[in-house]
Amino acid sequence: MQREKKRFRGVPINAVTVPMMILLVVLHITIVAVIFMVNNASTSLTEITANSNTYITDATSMQAGSSLLSETSTSFVLTPTLEDGSLNTGTLMAYIRELSVKRRGSDVLAKFEKRDISDGMRSTMTTAAECATRMYETQIHALSLVRSAIPLPNTPQFNSLPRVALTEEEEALSDAEKLQLATNLMIGHEYNEWKQTISQSINACVDQIRAAANAKASAAGKHIAMLRRLLWAVTITIVLVQVFFFMLLYGQVVFPLNRFTRLIDSNHSLDDRKGLREVRVLASAYNALLKRRDALDAILRSAAETDALTNMPNRYRFEQYLLECGDRGYSMAMFLFDINYLKQTNDTQGHLAGDKLIRDAADCISECFGQGEDNCCFRFGGDEFAAVMKHCDIPMIREKIRRFQELEREKGISISMGYAYARDVGDTTFKQLLEEADRRMYDRKKATHSERDREVPEPSEI
Repeated sequence: MQREKKRFRGVPINAVTVPMMILLVVLHITIVAVIFMVNNASTSLTEITANSNTYITDATSMQAGSSLLSETSTSFVLTPTLEDGSLNTGTLMAYIRELSVKRRGSDVLAKFEKRDISDGMRSTMTTAAECATRMYETQIHALSLVRSAIPLPNTPQFNSLPRVALTEEEEALSDAEKLQLATNLMIGHEYNEWKQTISQSINACVDQIRAAANAKASAAGKHIAMLRRLLWAVTITIVLVQVFFFMLLYGQVVFPLNRFTRLIDSNHSLDDRKGLREVRVLASAYNALLKRRDALDAILRSAAETDALTNMPNRYRFEQYLLECGDRGYSMAMFLFDINYLKQTNDTQGHLAGDKLIRDAADCISECFGQGEDNCCFRFGGDEFAAVMKHCDIPMIREKIRRFQELEREKGISISMGYAYARDVGDTTFKQLLEEADRRMYDRKKATHSERDREVPEPSEI
């Protein structure tokens, strides 16, 4: 053991790959985390912009709604009737329609109460909402005075218009005085101050919203820029680590293995003093196997090509034999055999009797079809055999079949046989010969099991 440790002093591959893999995993997890943070920061930046736009839209909608109510109500109060004496319903209907839109002071203020805004923004919006409410109350008061002097048509639209109860003093006023009082309410100094306060408060709130959004956007942009620099740094680190890892593996593993490949092709021993420890152990193991290869090669070749039970060439050798044969210029007969009643023999007499039946069949086939330089026999499968005759003709095949039937009777066995003959193998293929022989063999086997007919058809050419 001490000698082995001394011999293989190279660094183990795990001592290199495990730390590298851990480092790469950590770096990749860092990249994923940074990307996730960049996405979150980008989403936050988008939300900041969207929220600021929404806040500004809601704030300015309060001012727009307040202005529209003020303009339509003032227009109606100042001119309740037209020159022809008819009621100025157009401006009043515009006022009623605007009342149905939820952008008055209290409605907008309710939205801002639920939002994450500064106290300054909330204060200016509250001031604007309070002024808008006072303006609305004044408008309803003035409209109630006008309605008292000039009754409105009895329609659902006009009946939906809010009104307030007039005081006794106001009820005692004449129609002209009521109209004048309504005019004074709409153009009074206090009403105008409320309008100015709303405009100033909304503008101040919008400026604060934009300032806060710009500050948050700037902070988010800096955070994103920092995360992107970190992402570049981690990416470059991964590339450098992978390049180093590749160079190490190439120099200590790939290059020695490439050299081993060339040496193996030339049957040379390998250098087990270079590379990582596993590469050195691999080279040493190969050198040991190289010494045993030649001795085992003959044994393995024989085992691979010979059937152990019958000592006949097996199916692998049969396929090799066909590959070695030329594809034209000679005649060939292909025979396939299948032992009849092998299963019954195994079931009734045991597998030893079955093995003996297989050996007897092999002897029968070999004795008849295995004689001569151009004749070869093979055990094709469990109970199947094959034989090949080259440079033959119909009379030769007929004689082989007759001799085969005699040997069957002498040995007391039953074998179904199929065959195919080609005068020149260039006119057909080995596959066609096999298929035709297989078809005839199975036809014969069916006939044997059903009628026990031992007649064999005359050979014919395909």
